[in-house]
Amino acid sequence: MEPGRFVSLLVPSRCPLCRRYRDPGVLVCGECMRCLNRSPLLRKDPPERVDRIVSCGDHQGAARELLAAFKFRHLTKLAGLIAGFMADAAGPVGEGGLLVPVPPARLRTWMRGFDPVALLADEISTLIDLPVPVDPVLVRRGSGRQRGRGRSGRISDPPDIEPVEGAGMILGGREALLIDDVMTTGATLSAAAGALRKAGVSRVYALTFTRRL
Repeated sequence: MEPGRFVSLLVPSRCPLCRRYRDPGVLVCGECMRCLNRSPLLRKDPPERVDRIVSCGDHQGAARELLAAFKFRHLTKLAGLIAGFMADAAGPVGEGGLLVPVPPARLRTWMRGFDPVALLADEISTLIDLPVPVDPVLVRRGSGRQRGRGRSGRISDPPDIEPVEGAGMILGGREALLIDDVMTTGATLSAAAGALRKAGVSRVYALTFTRRL
């Protein structure tokens, strides 16, 4: 018997979402996976400047715990699971379209040690065969911290997101699928969509894993 298998028998694995015991061969337990599979897609009320939006579920329960484990507990192996749900929900993008992650707040990325949205975008890109630009096409200035702010503060003071120099050469005339992990008020997605349109994108679609209702 392999040493790792012996250890797993002595110390049963726990689901990173509910903390119940799970089979060591799966990422989350069966009950949490059933909860995730039952989540209805959310498509209504796209943010300003966004033509179409879809979210894989409400920001609660198993979906919220999955995202929190990925982002805040650095369980990056969960990226593939989240991206799988997002890829299934993505919808069509025109020929020549691009997948664009919402740019991160630099301070938050430095503190966290990785960019969760960029990681999800790379996984989704592989699953739906939609390329991500080799170099970033959007930049986010300032601290850009949205987490913990109230609805009115998020809307009245949205993130400062702009296209990078030369982005129009890459984006001009194309459709873009804008990726973020969660939509709260839509202020971040709207700001990013505005930057894409400034760079000449013809249509902007948005895709998030969860959405706060």
